[in-house]
Amino acid sequence: MAEHKKEDMFPSNFFYQPWIIQCHGANKHTTTFIDPMKANIKEKEIVEMQGKLCLGCIDEWLFLKDEQSKEYFFLNLHSLSTVHLPPLPKENIIFTSFSLSSSPDHPNCTVILTGEILEDGNYNVIERFLMCCFIREDKWNKLPLDEDFITTTDVMLDGKLYTCTFGQLVVFDVQSLLTGHVDTRTIPIPMPIQQPRNDMVQEQLVESCGCIYLLRLYRYGGGPTINMDIYRLDTSSDKWLRVDGIGERVFFLTSMSCISVCAKDVGVECNCIYYVSFFESERRIYKFHLDDHTMSFSLTPIENTEYESTFCWFVPKRSQRMIADSSASPSKVLNVAWEDNEVVEKKIMSRKVSRPWNDLPMDLLELLLPHLSLVDSLHLFTVCKEWNLASDSIQKVKTWPWLMYREKLDGTCKLIDPLDGKEYTTRAGLPSSAFPTQMLCSKDGWVIMLDVANSMFIVNPLNQDVIILPSLEEFDDGFCGITFTSVPTSPDCVVMGFYTNIRDDSIYFYKWRYGEEDWTIIYDEEFPFRAAANTNPVFFQGELYCLGESGELGVFNPVEDTWMVLEKPKSVYMDDEVPFRGTQDCYLLELKGDLVSVFKNNYYDNDICIFTLDKMKMEWMPVKEFEGWTLFLDPRSSFAKPSPHKSWSNKIFFTAFQYGTSKTCATYCMESRRYDVHFSDTKKPFDCVWLEPSLLRKSLTDEPSC
Repeated sequence: MAEHKKEDMFPSNFFYQPWIIQCHGANKHTTTFIDPMKANIKEKEIVEMQGKLCLGCIDEWLFLKDEQSKEYFFLNLHSLSTVHLPPLPKENIIFTSFSLSSSPDHPNCTVILTGEILEDGNYNVIERFLMCCFIREDKWNKLPLDEDFITTTDVMLDGKLYTCTFGQLVVFDVQSLLTGHVDTRTIPIPMPIQQPRNDMVQEQLVESCGCIYLLRLYRYGGGPTINMDIYRLDTSSDKWLRVDGIGERVFFLTSMSCISVCAKDVGVECNCIYYVSFFESERRIYKFHLDDHTMSFSLTPIENTEYESTFCWFVPKRSQRMIADSSASPSKVLNVAWEDNEVVEKKIMSRKVSRPWNDLPMDLLELLLPHLSLVDSLHLFTVCKEWNLASDSIQKVKTWPWLMYREKLDGTCKLIDPLDGKEYTTRAGLPSSAFPTQMLCSKDGWVIMLDVANSMFIVNPLNQDVIILPSLEEFDDGFCGITFTSVPTSPDCVVMGFYTNIRDDSIYFYKWRYGEEDWTIIYDEEFPFRAAANTNPVFFQGELYCLGESGELGVFNPVEDTWMVLEKPKSVYMDDEVPFRGTQDCYLLELKGDLVSVFKNNYYDNDICIFTLDKMKMEWMPVKEFEGWTLFLDPRSSFAKPSPHKSWSNKIFFTAFQYGTSKTCATYCMESRRYDVHFSDTKKPFDCVWLEPSLLRKSLTDEPSC
């Protein structure tokens, strides 16, 4: 076939950039091509792909199934040549994963399929199996697997097949499989992270440059992806290492195939992961930016079909495009070091002072504070003794939250001013032996952090104070949330976490007071409770309030150690009485002395529903506006603050910031009932909290002098 004719069959620029291909089997005579960078769609009639279903792609070869003949084969998109597999059994089979040892045109290419045989007429699994063969032979070796051996991802490397199943990596010797024997060993894999609570964890294995990576993607049931983490396997020691990024590579993921290429070869940004999700109600192309640990998404026109795995990535081996310059503008660096009563910044400009600063009246100082940058605010209370002593009362007048997120796994954190996008870098202050994994909660300038060994710390990122909490053993998929009452150094501070037994919805509370060595555990089975998937509890008027998945309220009294689920208020719903587990984000917070709940639909940028609890009637009452106040919402910590300016009154800030040099946060206006930006035009950090900057010094032993 002439080259120009072949190129006319495909969209322009097809062989110079990544594309998403969707085959439609007998449902549609055209093949859909989607440009992931522009979300454009092209329909093309390609005879070789008509009536076919696509199970994946590797080395520019599509793995196709002919719906009519039930044959499986590989199609090369450059030459349109095919390599057919030996005939497969005619039973009702679903293949869950496939892997190749090399390109299909290699004479020694080995193919391994894992799958299930289903009972006719339903989805009951009769048998699980593994099949392998040399691609040029005409016979399969079929080996039975245990009935509980479920896998959706595997890779081959150095004569071994690596596959994930039930919390462990199973390693098969490929040569023994080809001779009809099963020779395996197992490697434990790290436990998933759990906060905010998630309902679904998807695991993907990727082979890249001789290394094996485990990717985990987290989501709320049928809702959007909310987080991810990455591990690399040291095959010499069978140990997993959690990593920040993938260097000069880029990964392209679907459910059954994962592709790793050099980013420069395909003209895209390096150290990124692209992922097409078909678990959600709306099709999304996620881009995980590993340089700053953020994620963004775009909506796609991928059609819902009977066959969910009928699309895949096509990534050409080479591209004539050059990667665009995506370097971000340098951020300011905040290096907080309390040495000789000074906060050290990288650049300090000296100023001449004609008269003592302590002559400035305190009421003027209060007016000045809301207009200062974070660095200047930190400097403010080191100026003189009077200002330092007044810092506690002054900062309570008006404290504006900052968005804090982890950019790397080394304890380095970013602080972003949500109004103007100013960005600073600081360290969390964790012990050098701690390896942070998650931020769990934020309050009063302190953040509860979890490390890889399930050890917890309460950290003040600005003055580097650290309080070590006892380990919480029950940190698994039943863990629901955690919070604390007041500044952790206060003798009356109480830290409360709670855990739901997923088998019977009984509930455990974990209570810790400042100075105690262990958690106090309170168990209750009288009032079963299923917590909302994505919001921390809130201390309100001396009691701990927990929001249930149906909008109900549970209340724990930390003095009497009693728990109950309130009959009132009645549950509230956004639509069709669907529980808040995936379809909505929900938040619980205090506003002007009232308990407030907020519900936002994840799938569409529609109205936000806000309710305040009428304590006399014990009913949720709709809220149309909150003039003079601004909300900052995040599942881990949400705040209501007096608006520093009327332009920010009656607005809601979210933990997602816009693309561009200024990382201003996405907002919603209660008056206009509109967002300022579509959420597909934002980036959201993997792990973040709203932080109320605490400007208090750790110690006043060495006081500044004027």
